[in-house]
Amino acid sequence: MLILIVAIVAVFIGIRSERARQAHQMWGSYKARIESMRGLRMKETLNTIFGICALVLVVIMVTGIGG
Repeated sequence: MLILIVAIVAVFIGIRSERARQAHQMWGSYKARIESMRGLRMKETLNTIFGICALVLVVIMVTGIGG
C-alpha cells in the first residue's frame, strides 16, 4: 500500500514538473517572439518615416516650394 502511495506521489510530482518545464519553455519562446516583433515593427516604422521624408523632399524639389 505504501509503495502505491509513493508511486502516485512520484507520478504527480513528475507531471507537475513537466508542466512547469513546458510553461517555462513557452514563456521563453513567447518573449523571444515579442522581442523579434518589436524589432520588426521598429524597422518598418523607420522605413516608413524615411519614405515619407524622401517623398516630401521630392515634392519640394519638383514643385519648387521653399526656394
